[in-house]
Amino acid sequence: MLKPKVTVFMAVFNGEKFIRQAINSILKQTFNDFELLLVDDGSTDNSVSIIREYSDDRIRLLQNETNLGLFLTRNRGIEEARGKYFATLDCDDIATKRRLELQMKYFQQNKKAAVCAGRVIYIDNHSRRIGTRSPLSGDQDYYKALLLFTNIFINSAAMIDMNVLKKFKYRIGYEPAEDYDLFERIAAEYEIGIINDFVCNYRIHSGNVSIIKSRNRKIGERVIIERQLRRYGFEYDEDDLNTHLKFTSAEFDHLYINECLSWFNKLAKQNNIKKSLNDNSFKLALAKQWIRFCLYRFRKKHEIKPLFARGPFKYSHLLTSFIKAL
Repeated sequence: MLKPKVTVFMAVFNGEKFIRQAINSILKQTFNDFELLLVDDGSTDNSVSIIREYSDDRIRLLQNETNLGLFLTRNRGIEEARGKYFATLDCDDIATKRRLELQMKYFQQNKKAAVCAGRVIYIDNHSRRIGTRSPLSGDQDYYKALLLFTNIFINSAAMIDMNVLKKFKYRIGYEPAEDYDLFERIAAEYEIGIINDFVCNYRIHSGNVSIIKSRNRKIGERVIIERQLRRYGFEYDEDDLNTHLKFTSAEFDHLYINECLSWFNKLAKQNNIKKSLNDNSFKLALAKQWIRFCLYRFRKKHEIKPLFARGPFKYSHLLTSFIKAL
């Protein structure tokens, strides 16, 4: 397959426990014009042996001579890919049967789009469903505003135009937030899209993020957030930035209501003057973050009541009343 439509890329490192499920989910896709490119990053388990059990000619296995780490392995995958579009699937995740079909359909209907992402179902070590990612629907400014707070993309649920991906690639110094850095840079220059279909079962387990990775992620996220704040012309001090970063890392236990509202009002007022992003889209994104905070504190601590809504604790009440309050 010299020129498949899609390269499905899978970075592999000691993935023997789940890799069969991941590979099988790609081979059973309803869309067939793809290559499955696996790059092994020095696995010491049976991952490579398992991959070699398959005889499907759509599978291509490459091996790093030494362990390079995830972001360099991903960049090797980008260089080696033959497809017009690049779809990542981690070796412990499972693609839904129509994933490639649905995302290719989106690109066919949206010629200017550089990224198409979908929703995910969260699963545990035993592949049991434990939750879902909420749907996102809005214009380009809404997505950009959300990216100002957090990475709205999951690699295993995203497909990217190869020409765009080769232009940006993953960058050193952001690990393990290199995917956030990548998607935010693409969104600043190109159209991005999110479909409300489920495209991946995303596995949550203890190996996802270590303490060291968590610390490094915060360093990378700080750089990404400050870059965006400067791009849109927002003025801020160190306290504002620390408040903002609590949303990026979802650290709501140590976030206070007044500091949250003060920063959000400051952002809303500045955007209303500068018009960096569509005002309604920006306020909607702020409301989305406020609701994240409220629901977390309400569910985890039972200490917060809707400040703007009357009557029952309803998502729609919070959303509408918060936007009016800005």
